[in-house]
This record gives sequence, structure tokens and C-alpha cells, in this order.
Amino acid sequence: MRIESVDGYRASEDMLSIVKQATSKRLDRLRKLMEDRGLSALILFENDPIAYKISLTRHFNAVVITESHVHVLTDPTLYSEARRESPWGVVLVKDFSLEGLLKALSRISSISKGMKMGIDKAWGRNKLSYLYADLLETLRVRGVEIVDATPILEEVFDKPFDEELRIVEWISEISSQALEAAYEHLRPGIRECELASLVDRVLNENGIIDRWFQTIVASGPRTATPHAKTSTRRIGYGEPVIIDVGPLWMGYDGCVAHTFIAGQSRYWENILEEIIKTMKIGLSHAKPRTPARILDEVPRDKLKKHGFPDYPHLTGHPVGGFYKPVIAEFVDYTLETNMVFAYEPAIYIPNKGGVRIEPHVLITSSSYEILTKFHRELFAGT
Repeated sequence: MRIESVDGYRASEDMLSIVKQATSKRLDRLRKLMEDRGLSALILFENDPIAYKISLTRHFNAVVITESHVHVLTDPTLYSEARRESPWGVVLVKDFSLEGLLKALSRISSISKGMKMGIDKAWGRNKLSYLYADLLETLRVRGVEIVDATPILEEVFDKPFDEELRIVEWISEISSQALEAAYEHLRPGIRECELASLVDRVLNENGIIDRWFQTIVASGPRTATPHAKTSTRRIGYGEPVIIDVGPLWMGYDGCVAHTFIAGQSRYWENILEEIIKTMKIGLSHAKPRTPARILDEVPRDKLKKHGFPDYPHLTGHPVGGFYKPVIAEFVDYTLETNMVFAYEPAIYIPNKGGVRIEPHVLITSSSYEILTKFHRELFAGT
């Protein structure tokens, strides 16, 4: 059933209320852990999905959590919208410079020698600007102990609550619709950027305005580069085309990909069949209490036995803006009910092309469920 388009970035009032309820529950837990670890404050910066969830606005530069307050810091260009959206105290930093940020922090939290301030150090998608790096270094020089708060945040934002699954399912559904729209318009001669525009239009029309990465459309030999950027290249007959979608809504992200063939190619059809078979075998282990690394080891071993090169990225990663599960050989935890991840074993053949299929997978109480409708039939019966 098609989800009706909604009003811009606000998405739906129902979903916003879910975010607010989830944030309220998590803040209580977060503050308790901060107290246990001796943290006076926690500072998160823009582009971090956790910061989106806590600030409850898209318009912010940084968020500071103390034992009693949440402070949303904004420059003058964001201030009005932040005040309209966020229920927390919004702090205007008129002079958005190092000194201006230091003054703002001094107003909302007692900056003193020996205090501990936590940061989200492990979120790889968050690119820290020079300004924020200078801020942290200046705080260190002034005697503030900057602490990696990732272990605390991992406990609090490990996986979605039951009610948050509705948001993840919605993002999965709209991403599926975007892939369907691209497939309907795919033909030899169309440019990669034209397909990317179609994908983005579907997301935008359904209220998912933000992206955690730009929509990727790569074709022909460019598909051998796992994260090739979209270009103006025209797609040739019989070529593989990888479309990778990165929706982001209020800190809840997705990552959905599929490989299409523009026309017919027995060679690439066989490669597609091989990766689907491999993914089915891997997903047959997807259930609670299974070590997450198994879902990484199984497809890599199978592809190696069939003579394919190893792929240079994770086999899976969490979606929804949460920390777990990472599907890789170096993790030592097991899968749990409500964990949601993107699963992406792949085949890349240098100078020739590649194939990647990436559904959203939910771990249920006894097995798993494919959340991206576009992929559901591919993995039926696994």
C-alpha cells in the first residue's frame, strides 16, 4: 500500500510524537549513565544522527546535554527555525566563532578544570569541522577532560524501540518506491544523474528531504567502485546499474541499494543470481542469539570458494541512526530482536563492473523480516 506524501520535513505528526517519546525515555537513561561515569556534560555536533534525535530539530549546530537540561546551539541563520521546532532551550551564538562558542558553553555549563565532557567519538558518518576540533582542543588546554562517550551512547541508542520501528519501516517503504521509480525509467541512453533525480524526487515528495549520503547511481565499469559518485554518464545497453539510496529523517537513516541491468546481459544476470544465492545463505543465520560475525563470514567464504574477489566494505551496518548491529568479523556480540541493518555482500570485478543488493533487515523474535518491499520477493522462503 502506497504511503501518502506528507508535509515536507515535518513528515507526520504521529512520527514526530514517536521521536519525542523515544528521546524522552532515552534521555533519562543517558543522564543516569553520564552520572555513573562522572560526565558533567555531553556535546554532540551537527550531522550526527544521535544529535538529531536529541535536539528534535533539523536546525542546529551543536547539542549539549547536562544533568538537568538540553541546550540546542545555533547560529543566527538557524535560530528561528530551531526555536519553532525544538522543545528544548535554544541558545543563539551570534558570533559563531571559537570565542563565541566558548562563551555560549560557559553560559550553559560551568567550564572548569577537571570537569569531564563527553563526545560521540566513533560515529564515522559525522565529519568534524576545524572549528569544532579547535573548540575541543581549547577546552582540553583549559583543563576540561574530553571523554569518549561512545560506549554510553551505544547502550542508549543500540537499537530501536518497538514504536520506532514504524519510522524505520516507513523509510524502508519510501526507499523501495524510489527504486521502483528508477527501474520504471531505466533504459539504455539515460544519464546516471537523471535516475538519481527521480530517486530524490520520490523521497522528497514523501517528506524525506535529507540524505546521509548523496544518491548514488553508477553504471558499467563504474559499478566496480563500491561508492562511485553519480555522474552525467549515459548508461549503455546490457550494463549493470547500481542505485544506492541514503534517506535521512530526524536522525533516522536508511541505506537501500539494488543492481539493475539496462537491457539484457546473461553475464550480469548470472552474477546477480550468484549474489542473491549468497545473501540467502547468509540471511538463513539471521535470528536472535546468532553472533553477528556469522553473517559476515558466511557470504565472504562462499564468494571466495567461487573465485570472486573479496568486497572492501562491511557486510552490513545498522540503520535508523543506531549503533548495532555492525555485520563484520571484528564484532563480538550477538543479534537481538528489533535490531535493524542493511545487508550488502557484493561482487566487484575490477575494470568490468559490480553487483550490490542491499535490503533493510529486521531481526524478529525468532527469525528476520525484509523491510524493503522491493527486495522481499527476492528473499522469500529463506
